[in-house]
Formats: sequence, C-alpha cells, structure tokens
Amino acid sequence: MRKTEFDKPLWIAAHFGFSPIDAPSVTPVDIKITKDCEEDVPKNSNQLVCNAPEKAAFIRHYVDKKLANLPHPLAVSWKRGHNYSLELVGYPVGVAEAKLIRTALSVLTEEGYKDMVVEINSIGDKDSIASYERELKSFVAKTCHNLSQELKKIFKDDAFQIAKSESEEAKGFKKDMPSSIASLTSQSRAQFKEVLDYLDALKIEYRFAPELVGHKNLCSETLFAIRDAENNLLAGGFRYSRLSRRFGFKRELPLIGATIYGGKKVKGTKIYKEAPKSKFYLIHLGRDARMKALNLIELLRGYRIPIHHYLGKDKLVAQMQMPEATKSPYHLIVGQKEALDNTVTVRNTNTRAQDTIPLDNLTEYLKHLPL
Repeated sequence: MRKTEFDKPLWIAAHFGFSPIDAPSVTPVDIKITKDCEEDVPKNSNQLVCNAPEKAAFIRHYVDKKLANLPHPLAVSWKRGHNYSLELVGYPVGVAEAKLIRTALSVLTEEGYKDMVVEINSIGDKDSIASYERELKSFVAKTCHNLSQELKKIFKDDAFQIAKSESEEAKGFKKDMPSSIASLTSQSRAQFKEVLDYLDALKIEYRFAPELVGHKNLCSETLFAIRDAENNLLAGGFRYSRLSRRFGFKRELPLIGATIYGGKKVKGTKIYKEAPKSKFYLIHLGRDARMKALNLIELLRGYRIPIHHYLGKDKLVAQMQMPEATKSPYHLIVGQKEALDNTVTVRNTNTRAQDTIPLDNLTEYLKHLPL
C-alpha cells in the first residue's frame, strides 16, 4: 500500500492514520457504472463536486487489491493532480466525519489558510432522501409558478437541483425551500447528532448548509464542506456507501471520503520517503475518550510528536492486537477518568510503570522520556 514518497499534505494525513497509496485509475467501467450519478456543474462553480467515477475507482481498487484483508477500519489517502483524497472504510458514524474534517483542517492550516468555515448538512438514509425529494417537488409545485420552463424541467428531473442551482432565477425562492434535516428518519437524525457531538467535542465551529445535498443516487447521511473567508471551497466530503452494492457487495460497505482541493503552492515543499515514525501508541477507552483522541492527535502533531492509534475500534483487545501496540515502548491511555480530568496516562510497556499527566504538560513530558 505504501508509496515510495509523498508530500506534506499526505504526510500530515499520516499522523491521523491515513496510509498513502497510488491514486486509483478511473476507467470507462467506473464512468459507466456511475452514469446515473453525473453532475451538471457550471464551470468555475464553487459547489461541492461528488465525482462519482473516482469513488467507483476506489471501490474497484479495494476489491482488486484485496484491501478487505487488511485490518479494518481502513484509512487511505492519495494525490491526483493538485487534489488530495482521504478515504475511510468501515469507520463508525461520528468519528469518521470528525477524523476527515480534523485532518483536512490540519492540512489546510499548514498550507496557510486561516478563518476557515465548516459547513455541514445531512440528507439521511434512503427513506430520508425519498421523503426529502417529495418535499422538494411539492415545494416547486406550490410556490414556483413563475419559473422558466427550463428550470421547471430541471427540477422535475432532479429535485435536488433546487438546492444546488446557482441561477439568479432560483435564488429568490431557495431561501424558503424545505430543509433535508426535517425529512430525516429517527435513525438518521441520531447519526447526525453523533456527528455534531464530535465536532462540538473537537471545538470545531460549523454552520448548517441546506444547499449541501450531493447527488441523490450517490450520497447519503452527512455531507460537509470547508471554505475560506472569501467563501472559496477548500475541501468537502460525504458518505457513498450505497455505491458498493454496484460492485456486488451484499451489504453496504461503510464508505466516506473527503477531497482537499489543491491549496496554496508552497516553495520547496518537502517530499517524505516514509510515514511519521512514532514511539507512542494511543489507547482510548469509551466514547468520551474517543472524542478526546482526535484533539490529542492534533495537539501532538503540532509539536511534531506522531502517535499510532486505532480510532475505529473501541474494545481494548482489538486495539492491543495492532502491531504498533506491541512494538511501541510507551502507551498513551485515555479512559473515562482521563477524559473527564483532561489528563493522559503514560505507561512504559516494558516496566509497566506509569504516570498520569495533565494534558497541558504532556508534550513537554513526552519530549524528555528515554526512547
């Protein structure tokens, strides 16, 4: 899976557990299999583009390269042109969205962006999407009598185009269109709340964006976008689990990905030959600890202290089965008590000696440990 070299954004993503791979090639088969997911996006549009063929290419790569045999949940990354892709397979709701957003924000911050805004929305599961589509069509029928025949046909063919339309004609009534959140099933509502709980725990500010609806035949549940102060789209992501059925999966493969759209060109961008090397392995115990874990990873990354982790699993046995857990000379443990006290327990894996360190003092403490 490893590339022979990768640049700074992929290196930063590696701190969050993303393994760099070569970009999967988009084939005519991928384009054909996602024909009904085509998007009519105006040139120079500032919309979130779903790029269904690339998502199909990754699923095909996942099957062909037998990535299912690797430890899951799985996190991979690649670069195509000026864009960077981050893909997660098998991650639980909440931690997946939070991991993608936190990683993208860290990459963009290192590229020099400031005052970024996270936009978020949910279109829910299949039943939620069908309900929302009915609401949109009813809205058009009741309120949009003065629309041109061209727009009426577009909205009739795909009601989601109401939310995505950038025409001057549509702007007047878009502010009154129904919200997809109102159509969520109880299960999708609970999942969206889980995502928001993670963002709150990470202290990431966000705003609801009802225009983030993606493509009805591809996307589901949570969608997000990251913009700069001038409203330029810097990154975006969404779930596309339903697409896995087209590749023969009997059950939907839990898939969610994000794209970072280029970035400022940094002179002398360093090329790394290998992933960040770590002497520490993070163990998290419980939901509150998992929510704290991403903040801890980002804190240590800022001080150039990489750590191994396995955020996709809650059970201690699963976390301890990873090779990094046995090879690391120190374990960083965040349980319920540590999460509440804002501390981390540092344990020597050989002597079993341990200290509980306040989070504010952790980076200095780790720097002075004998390795």
